Amino acid sequence: MSAPLLRVAVIGATGALGGELLDQLRERRFPLQELRPIATDRSLGETIEWLGHELPVLTEVEALTGLDLVFVCTPPAAALDWVRRALHAGVACFDFSGALALRAEVPLLGDVAAFDPVALAAPLVAVPAAPALALARVLAPLGELAGLARLVATLCDSASGIGRSGVDALQAETIALFNQEEPPASGSPRGLAFDCLPSSAALDESGASEAETRVGRELARLLRQELPRNVTVLRVPIFAGMGVQVSLETQRALDPEAALECLAKIPDVTVWPQPEGPSTRDAIGEEAVLIGRVRRDPSLAQGLSFWLAFDPARLAVSHALRVAEARFPSRSA
Repeated sequence: MSAPLLRVAVIGATGALGGELLDQLRERRFPLQELRPIATDRSLGETIEWLGHELPVLTEVEALTGLDLVFVCTPPAAALDWVRRALHAGVACFDFSGALALRAEVPLLGDVAAFDPVALAAPLVAVPAAPALALARVLAPLGELAGLARLVATLCDSASGIGRSGVDALQAETIALFNQEEPPASGSPRGLAFDCLPSSAALDESGASEAETRVGRELARLLRQELPRNVTVLRVPIFAGMGVQVSLETQRALDPEAALECLAKIPDVTVWPQPEGPSTRDAIGEEAVLIGRVRRDPSLAQGLSFWLAFDPARLAVSHALRVAEARFPSRSA
């Protein structure tokens, strides 16, 4: 007799991340008996298309009753309430928001060959931020080879990092400027079209954005090492994708050729064949992290410089679904 299928909810189903999750649930033929799309009251009356049917978007708390798994795809402020509701209802919860990712009791599952069965069975699992996941995927094997001493990473985040509102705002601003019109008000103090912003969001007292803090702290947890680091997140005028320029200092000498040989063996990492490296557009729709322009960093005695490109939403979602498939193996066969 076949194993029972899963009853799953997606919180934030009408957002960009929730939409990516729904797409990949279809693509992977995730073993679903029931899907419940959930969003805020702003989405009341909306529907989503699912396998030829229109599913109503739910907004009630009772929508979590009787489920097996909840994916929380909301901003951190809203996520905590949904996580509490899921745990109170006895439903396993995968949280993308990062709200609880630094709590020691909440597993933050990175790319490992065999997930810890205790962590897999935890009622709450935190999904790493895509940049932290991408960096850890590349840095961990390089660290095993030569040791990690210091990291400087500059992240070029797209308008989609804000969500669908960011993409809509960039499109509207671009059209307006081409037509020599005043860009429409977007709710953001600064426009993005034909510009590059030195931060992706508001800064705290230390001068760091929430994304910079989250990526740095999650990366340290994934690597199990408090690596000296400087993470900067820029907002650039592209619609999707992310690029990261990395300057890495290793503890032992590591030439680019040896680094490339190591990187070519990493699952879900693609070494770009052309010397100019991959663009952010090349990474759209890819689950792998693309890496290129691997070269010496002449400012460091034992330094490497390289460029990463990836699709943040696709990377985070595909990783979360692999974790879910490992948690429910008999239902994912």
